[in-house]
Amino acid sequence: MKPKSFTHYLKFFLLWLFSVILVFIYLFLIVWTFCYTLFVCYLLVAAFSACLIIYLLHNSKRQAVKFLLLGLFLFCVLSPFNLKQYNRRAESLQNRINHKAELNTKEKLGIYGCLLMMTAFQAIPFPEAATENFYLLFPSANGQRVFYNQSILKSPSIQQAVKTKETGYIIWNRWDLRNNKDFRYAMAFYPCTVTSREKKEGTEVMLSTDFGYRQNHVTTHAASFLRGMFTFRVDEGLFWYLQREGWLHPYKAVWIASIKK
Repeated sequence: MKPKSFTHYLKFFLLWLFSVILVFIYLFLIVWTFCYTLFVCYLLVAAFSACLIIYLLHNSKRQAVKFLLLGLFLFCVLSPFNLKQYNRRAESLQNRINHKAELNTKEKLGIYGCLLMMTAFQAIPFPEAATENFYLLFPSANGQRVFYNQSILKSPSIQQAVKTKETGYIIWNRWDLRNNKDFRYAMAFYPCTVTSREKKEGTEVMLSTDFGYRQNHVTTHAASFLRGMFTFRVDEGLFWYLQREGWLHPYKAVWIASIKK
């Protein structure tokens, strides 16, 4: 195969892969906005329809992708509006749950989609929290999951618990530690118990936490200079409701790391 031909097929494959991923993201956003903000949903549907028409009539993948990107751009520009609509809707759903009301399938799907979005956005800045949220989607065999990860040893609070060589029960405020190295771990391990034991090859550190969402707990957070525009409300009661309904599956998370001699 000639180098030029290989390059051509590689570009075609990458464009195809990018298009497929973009379409899946688009369809997910359409479903999510349908549950929370219909105005933005209609814009996304219009852009997606234009994309299909261009592709079917002119067989132009690049032009079709441009319309998809335009829709995503509009979604990002309208983020303050989306968040305001979501916060208002989430508060309403939380109040209904508090008053023992039942949610319909559309509302449950919207909440489920929110957890998926949170998991995706947490993947890079908070990988431990993203991992725990991801496995919340699937039932576990015995209500426990074990993760082997050295990154937990980077937390100053966990390091201190290991130094004491005693059982350390850590409770931290997840939302007031943005400038603290503990913030990343506080997002995932709230609260947690840290134990350590000596082995031939070194010290084994075990962190355990009951991962799931609480019935009546609301957190509203945003940078102070963005408050009012990009404020994001987390109603844990919504995810607790899905746990009760069997859509989400809380479990005991055990994280294991080792310190070699």
